[in-house]
Amino acid sequence: MAVISQDKYIVRERIAEAPGVFTLKMSRPDNTIPQYFSGQFINIYFPELKTPEGKAYSISSYPKEKTLNITVKGMGEFSNRLSALNPGDTVSASSPCGYFFSESLDSPLILIGAGIGLAPFRSIIFDAIDKNPKREIFLFSSNRTQNDIIFWETLNETFPKHKKFNQKHFITREEKIPKGMVEGRIKTDVILESVKNISEPEFLICGSISFVRDIWRALKESGISEESMYTEAFFSH
Repeated sequence: MAVISQDKYIVRERIAEAPGVFTLKMSRPDNTIPQYFSGQFINIYFPELKTPEGKAYSISSYPKEKTLNITVKGMGEFSNRLSALNPGDTVSASSPCGYFFSESLDSPLILIGAGIGLAPFRSIIFDAIDKNPKREIFLFSSNRTQNDIIFWETLNETFPKHKKFNQKHFITREEKIPKGMVEGRIKTDVILESVKNISEPEFLICGSISFVRDIWRALKESGISEESMYTEAFFSH
């Protein structure tokens, strides 16, 4: 497969988000970034790893930031190499692409993610708040432990300043569940109970293929229309 529309990026900063998870802040050599929509992704290329089509990574920055950020969890040869890049290192990437976003500026957003699946939600939440401060936003996340929750400071210090932002975290592998969190996997009945008084919400689901499939099916069986659900699934690579 031919590689097209590649840009060269320089890593400007590398930030630890959680065990094995790093945000890479990048820009072109002239310090510019491409235009993009919150919820899109870029393909990263390491031709020497025999992946000419590249690997997709969600953009975790939002359009008003000065760098293009991706948040990476080391899960395989490709992502381990990517997450190990340091400031000054270069990498090739595609133009932003994908359609994991609502076209409405008003509909309530129900964001459901697992682990690194929260990466595009950072961008989506910042962008939604910026465009419509009155927009209702609900985030439901699933993680093994509290320490595995990425963007912890942003989730607990920045987003709560927005009065219409709500969040609930599900913890699957911690003996003592932190106060305010829920033990076990995400339960769609908890989600639906939390948003039962919300009119015409849109659901965005991001995580592993099995996670996205199971949540999508459960919501559909509960009466949520396919048209109001958006999905983004990732592979371990």
